[in-house]
Amino acid sequence: MIRKLLSTVLLIALMGASLTHVSAQSSAPFRVYLAFEDGPTDAYTPHILDVLAQYNARASFVIAGSQIAGHEALLQRELREGHTLINHLWEEPGVYAGAPADAVIASYQRTEEALRDALGDMLPLYDAQTKIFWQPGGAAQPFPAADGINVITYNWNVNSDDCGWAMPDSVDLDTLDFDHAVIQNVLGQSVSVGSFHNPNNAYDYGDGVIIIFHDLNRVTGRVLPTILSELQAAGATFESLPRPWDAAGTMPVALGQGPILGMGYEGYTIPGRILQESRLRAGASLDAEILTVVPADTPLVAIGRAPGWIQVSYGDQTAWIARSLIELRGAIPNLPLH
Repeated sequence: MIRKLLSTVLLIALMGASLTHVSAQSSAPFRVYLAFEDGPTDAYTPHILDVLAQYNARASFVIAGSQIAGHEALLQRELREGHTLINHLWEEPGVYAGAPADAVIASYQRTEEALRDALGDMLPLYDAQTKIFWQPGGAAQPFPAADGINVITYNWNVNSDDCGWAMPDSVDLDTLDFDHAVIQNVLGQSVSVGSFHNPNNAYDYGDGVIIIFHDLNRVTGRVLPTILSELQAAGATFESLPRPWDAAGTMPVALGQGPILGMGYEGYTIPGRILQESRLRAGASLDAEILTVVPADTPLVAIGRAPGWIQVSYGDQTAWIARSLIELRGAIPNLPLH
């Protein structure tokens, strides 16, 4: 009872000033792909699986070959519960992007053999999955050509940084500051810094976004309910890789690549909140006429977008606001492009 109460208090604390859970229109897809790297581990993987089951979420587990021995039951559980297993090579040193092709191929094959030996009765489920390669540190090019190996090479769009490697010094990794920062990396403005971290979040990428976590950190299980509930309220479904439009032999996600500006869906809307006192304009330009000035925390509805701008409905007016000045909780690329 005490543990349950503490979990509830923690969840409320982490959510802080999040928007009221109002679902965006559900007519447009918002498929989210969660990937958990470097496990399995006895300390953290079972809890992550429990949370995923609670939200009826499918995910992908990026398996380090050196972690397989002794964790056969966890691997079998991951398959049994509908998740995908991804080959992450045996161990990281020596096989980062740019490593010799023969070293990468050998590490892949060693891991693949260990996986197959570990799966027991679950092996047919693994054989039915499209094979996926996830290079340590991220891939710069598809898996090297090799006889009998035909895989999709995946990277991530959004890095949760739940290991804290790119957190600024201002974030204390021993406090709830760490939890807040991880949640912001996924759902808001990125706190972490570096070439793989930018202001784009899961909402900016929208349908098909791939979010990287790890199943070897305590923080991941703490923040996962908040992230899942927020995304689910915004209309997201949680799927396991591969994405249906990606093909074997390719690397469909380039690290650091920004969201694609698709046309969106006519009539799709997202609830929003003004982050600071802002000017609403007649067009998507700083030269456009100022229609009104609205205070921070003003609620409104996003109805469209242009590069760097969001079209909003405010009262009986239609106006534009700079993307950086508005918080949205929905798949932004699903908004109509104007």
